[in-house]
Amino acid sequence: MKKTLKMAAWFFGVAIVAMVLVYLIAWKSPAYYKVVDCGSVTIVPFSQYGSIMDHPRPMILENKNFVIFGASHTRDPKDPQIDEIEFKWKQLKPTVALVEGRLDFLLPGFMDPVKNLGEGGKVKALAHKAGIPIYNWDLSKEELAEKLKVNFSGEQIALAQILSPYFGAVRFSKPASPEKYIEEYLHRAEYVGLREKFRTPADVDREWKVIFPAGPDWRVLSDTAHLPGYLENYLAAINDLRNQQLVCAIRQLVSKGERVFVVCGSSHAACVKPSFF
Repeated sequence: MKKTLKMAAWFFGVAIVAMVLVYLIAWKSPAYYKVVDCGSVTIVPFSQYGSIMDHPRPMILENKNFVIFGASHTRDPKDPQIDEIEFKWKQLKPTVALVEGRLDFLLPGFMDPVKNLGEGGKVKALAHKAGIPIYNWDLSKEELAEKLKVNFSGEQIALAQILSPYFGAVRFSKPASPEKYIEEYLHRAEYVGLREKFRTPADVDREWKVIFPAGPDWRVLSDTAHLPGYLENYLAAINDLRNQQLVCAIRQLVSKGERVFVVCGSSHAACVKPSFF
């Protein structure tokens, strides 16, 4: 009995040590970069993006102070963009990096950064190797929800924030269980005070049918195509807010003497170009 208890204690101790090591080694999602009011910025409104969407991919904006690498989103380590990111990184020798969106859990040495996190994972790996700070240039979902209340209802905001990760995931591979996938994001309804209204995927289905009684089913949608109803205007409003944030973050870091390497979607680079060139 004592021997069994000793072995159980030993295995428990090893498990605790392993968990601590994983916590210490695993990548943490970069913090949001907080900007102060930087005044007016000049961007191409996302509603007009269709008129300029025939731009190079990747869309790269650069000078001696920054590189804005507007990528075509990828999770392929062999994508030529990955080598180009590294080439531009070496040219600039950045002192700070900005990535788009939150980067999920990754255990370096065991998980490929690009396969798991896309082009942002490559920039995170480069920043880690160089020992420089890295931030998420995006707005938090809480900040976005607050800013969007001016033009959209709470139900519209909650529904879009819960489903937007799913629409993005479909561009790579449709999740085996759409319902299970969105469960992780139901808490976002809290940002507009509607958590009780969106407790389960069935609640999402119910509200979707209220707003889109004629369909389509949200499960078949991807953010690579036009989204129905208010979602197109919602997407445009979000991208305008995010692009303003991106411009402000770059400006403020450059004003502090930093050399800034940014990775973002190519549409963001195209829309913020008027602020820099």
